[in-house]
Amino acid sequence: MKQIVILTVSLLLAVTRLAAQEVKGRVMDKDQQPIEGATVVMQTPDSVFVDGVVTDSLGRFVFHRDLKQYRLIFQHLLYKSVVKEYDAVGDVGVVVMDGQDYALGEVVISAERPLVKAENGVLTYDVEALSEKTTVSNAYEALTRLPGVLEQGGSLSLIGAGDATVILNGRPSSMSVEQLASLLKSMPVGNVEKAEVMYSAPAKYRVRGAVINLVLKDRKSEEAFVRGEVGAGFTQGEYTQGNGRLNLSFVGRKVSADVLYSADYVKRQTGYDFISHHTLGGMVHDVVQYNTGLRRKMTHNVRASLDYQITEDDNLNLAYTAAVTPNIKTVENSTGTLSESSNVRKGDEQMHNFNLDYTARWGMNVGLDYTYYSYPSVQEFGNRAGNVEQEFLADSRQRINRWNVYAGQTHTLPQDWSLNYGINFSFAQEKSAQLYHSQEGEDMSSLNSDTELDERTYNFYGGLEKAFGERLSLSLSVAGEYYRLAGYDQWAVYPSMQLNYIPSSSHIFQLSLSSDKAYPDYWSMQDATSYLNGYAKVVGNPGLRPSTDYTADLTYILKSKYIFSLHYTHVKDLFAQLAYQSPNELTMIYQTVNYDYEQNFGLSVIVPFTVGNIWNSRLTLDGSYFRDVCKDYHAIGFDNCVWRGIAMLNNTIRLSSKPTISLELNGLYVSPSVQGNYDLSSIWKVDAGLKWTSANQKAELRLTGNDLFNSATPDARVNDRGQRFEINQHADSRSFSLSFTYKFGGYETEEHKKVDTSRFGY
Repeated sequence: MKQIVILTVSLLLAVTRLAAQEVKGRVMDKDQQPIEGATVVMQTPDSVFVDGVVTDSLGRFVFHRDLKQYRLIFQHLLYKSVVKEYDAVGDVGVVVMDGQDYALGEVVISAERPLVKAENGVLTYDVEALSEKTTVSNAYEALTRLPGVLEQGGSLSLIGAGDATVILNGRPSSMSVEQLASLLKSMPVGNVEKAEVMYSAPAKYRVRGAVINLVLKDRKSEEAFVRGEVGAGFTQGEYTQGNGRLNLSFVGRKVSADVLYSADYVKRQTGYDFISHHTLGGMVHDVVQYNTGLRRKMTHNVRASLDYQITEDDNLNLAYTAAVTPNIKTVENSTGTLSESSNVRKGDEQMHNFNLDYTARWGMNVGLDYTYYSYPSVQEFGNRAGNVEQEFLADSRQRINRWNVYAGQTHTLPQDWSLNYGINFSFAQEKSAQLYHSQEGEDMSSLNSDTELDERTYNFYGGLEKAFGERLSLSLSVAGEYYRLAGYDQWAVYPSMQLNYIPSSSHIFQLSLSSDKAYPDYWSMQDATSYLNGYAKVVGNPGLRPSTDYTADLTYILKSKYIFSLHYTHVKDLFAQLAYQSPNELTMIYQTVNYDYEQNFGLSVIVPFTVGNIWNSRLTLDGSYFRDVCKDYHAIGFDNCVWRGIAMLNNTIRLSSKPTISLELNGLYVSPSVQGNYDLSSIWKVDAGLKWTSANQKAELRLTGNDLFNSATPDARVNDRGQRFEINQHADSRSFSLSFTYKFGGYETEEHKKVDTSRFGY
């Protein structure tokens, strides 16, 4: 195996760079100082818009276009506009802009930037334009405001395409959803240049399916300086929570370094009522259990990174990331008609990640990533059911070592063809154990478990991209993957395609076809049993298998802002945790299982509109048909289907310009839906936010209210083939937050490569 990796990487290193099809240059003032933030618009000689970019901190700009003749328009608020025409020139050199003379009468220029444009098979959103119309202040909040993005339970999804993977500057993340959100919340929205939405990501990104790529601004400077940010937040729900952070960065012409520390204290209430009509031995037992609990933890996040720009197009990055959560404590108390129980778990969780990444000027990217994860815990369980009492301790532990090596190469070929190919190999060793100790001397050794998993994934990919003039572009890619885990051994092929057709500047069509695979978390695959209360327990499933999904999406964009999308998804072997009433004992069993398939199709519409100059709104509507099928679900099976509707309305009202005060009010409604054999209730949600900025945009005070009516958690009901129960949620999702942030030294957060721990933990 090592010989294969070395040989493949050696071949990639031996490839030389071909001539690039791009237009680039620099914008300077008359004193030869770079002009940052200048807009550069590319047109054809007959004034047809082609593309637009913004210069970086060194005044550089680049278009990935290859036109024989074109016009460039250079614009900046402080400088006079410049218009130049070129004939088959790739490097236009230095363009000088003269300072603007403001000794004129008042001139007001009003224009609306396009919300979205299609380029190279992706939908590109101007994040700065979007953020101006909202109260967002960080990268994560900007993601939640992208058209078609839905946030539920702390995860992001694209309507019609399912869960979306977030990557930075074209590089995939390897961090859990929770850690990813935490770091993006510490990244100012001003650091993000644009967001690229892909319903079908090409294989060169080393991720498949729906992807949101955040493209960050260049952070190098001709003159070295130090910058930073301090911030603190206070949140009040059922309990008080808080957070604080400190970022320090050194920025130079070739070297930049970044140190981050943040602490986040969470104390959150949980609660649900379980009403069960349990058939056992021909009799129906009515069980009602009222469950309340809380989760308390303090997480320490540390990050240190060093970025070295060897040449203008050669870059080396070293990074260390850690998340340490000592003294985690979760408590659940259950009272009801069957039993009274107490379940307390205490543990210490930690993750350490080391990453080395190198990008070469000839289009090559190679890297090595190592993650160590550990989570030992002790469960104290006590239960009384009638005259029967049970008390035990359960020692649980999970330890994971995972390596990832990747290498990719991109070539620009003649006649607007582009070729990319590479490898992505992952190796993981997971060891888990659970030992039971009865307080009454009862032998519980039959519940003990001690397992080891050795997971290996070998991925090879290749792709072609072609531009057929300015109106039509095509991207094709395919990934071949060999996967092995616990006796499961399979080769699979995952094709993807993106087709863009732009008959005019007012009409954009995009067709995306993709395939992907998802993997269950390691703990759910263990042969282990964990007790939740006197009536419910979680049982592992060693027979779990990865799921495979196929997605098609046809999108039409009118006037660069009205978006219409037809979508279809088929997921084979979808896995999810479901509850069922045991036929052998008076116990509710939670277990992650594979469905036969999940299928959905529908239509979504996104309509932005404004009222005057102070009110900006966006309406999102989606209607979808869902069907979940599992013919052999504990010998009873299910075939559950429903039409589901989603409506979102986002509003931002500018209350004042000096000082800058904005009010945001957002609403969400989701009609009844299904999940496996569950029938889910409808939910609705109202959020509000008020943002005040001062001190030349360096100080920011925000007051936000999340889920004001505490109505965003669905209830579940099952009444099918002898299974009858209800789960009524009382989760504490309503909260009010007050936060203050101060930036100094021209602060911009460095890019953070994420560490994926989504399959860790239990």
